Amino acid sequence: MPLKHVANREAKVVAHNLRHPDDLVAADHDLVPAAVFTQPQIASVGATEQDCRDRGLDYVVGLAGYGDVAYGWAMEDTTGFCKVLAEPGTGRLLGAHLMGAEASTLIQPLVLAATLGIDATTLAESPYWIHPALTEVVENALLDLGL
Repeated sequence: MPLKHVANREAKVVAHNLRHPDDLVAADHDLVPAAVFTQPQIASVGATEQDCRDRGLDYVVGLAGYGDVAYGWAMEDTTGFCKVLAEPGTGRLLGAHLMGAEASTLIQPLVLAATLGIDATTLAESPYWIHPALTEVVENALLDLGL
């Protein structure tokens, strides 16, 4: 059943709350990714810049265009981009937003890092990023944070 994994976290919360009505727990929805399967695709996770401003958060922005990496250049993509928001000093990822080909897939390393608490510098500099691959747009946006 393909939806089993999607609902796993929420099912655990519901199951716990049904078994323990005097000890309710809440599901954390701060890092729920979303994608719109239009042409181009749009994907996001976490806070937007407006969210950061509304919460009074200090943040930095990293931005990279698809056309700035070899694969995007070969696709002749002049509109696709990746934007990441991070906390200065710690590099904690606050949000990420992509628009372009395969945005729904490219967001996943950012979802994983934000969920597991991997800071932007570690994500950008520790693993090898395949070249030439479209994932380099994510790497470049992380590096653009200037942390």
